[in-house]
Amino acid sequence: MNPKAVDIKIIREIAEETWNSHELNIDLGDQCERLLKEHLPHISDWEICEASEDIERKVKFHIRREIARCSEKGITPRYEFSEVSNVLYRARDIRIDEIKSEVRNINWRSFEDLCKYLLEVNGIEGVQIKKRSKEGGIDFCGLLRMHKFTQRILLEGLEMRVIGQARHRSTDKKVGEPEIKLFAKQYYDFRSGKGRGQKAVPEWFRKLKSPVVGTFITNAECTKDAYTAAKEEGIILKGGDEIAEDLAHSPELAKWLSAERLA
Repeated sequence: MNPKAVDIKIIREIAEETWNSHELNIDLGDQCERLLKEHLPHISDWEICEASEDIERKVKFHIRREIARCSEKGITPRYEFSEVSNVLYRARDIRIDEIKSEVRNINWRSFEDLCKYLLEVNGIEGVQIKKRSKEGGIDFCGLLRMHKFTQRILLEGLEMRVIGQARHRSTDKKVGEPEIKLFAKQYYDFRSGKGRGQKAVPEWFRKLKSPVVGTFITNAECTKDAYTAAKEEGIILKGGDEIAEDLAHSPELAKWLSAERLA
């Protein structure tokens, strides 16, 4: 069998199934052979042996790319390669996946409360969540005082205004580039003192001359293009993975989850 005859779609599916596995350790060679047999039940053992090395190499490429994406987002990858390069070990605490599932299924009211909580535990003061409307796409605002994060004098007095959009999704549809581009326009309008977003924040916030940081928070997953667009537009984008990671390291996690379950 010619290894190139294996459809790239099958290789991607094998990589995805491996990445989403719940096993603590995975021998990539054995995994590829087993999944290849499942996807191509009529393939012979000899053909598997002939194709396995090339397929393992391609699957490894896809997994390394997922690990790199996690690094770009600042989150722990599900798996890392051990010193034995064809063996994967579970790197992310399984609790993070459980939290992600809970966040994914909360209602929009709870999600807005969660956004407020996340902003506050990350040091943002005066957080206000606006009632649901279409006022320029600005759903929340708050103030980040940088001196809280250092004892050095240089940043004393430096503060930044944080504005953002809380995008709740009740479906599996991912947040894409168009949504980030639209918010970026609303963000630029706000920075320029224009747009309906000016009406969405309190007067004290509007009168400040501090720099403005745009933040987009969603309980859904985001496409690669969405992250690229956010980086290009200077927008901080946080999706379900980042929220779960943040909550997993929060000392107030149990308190928040308990409140959510009782809601």
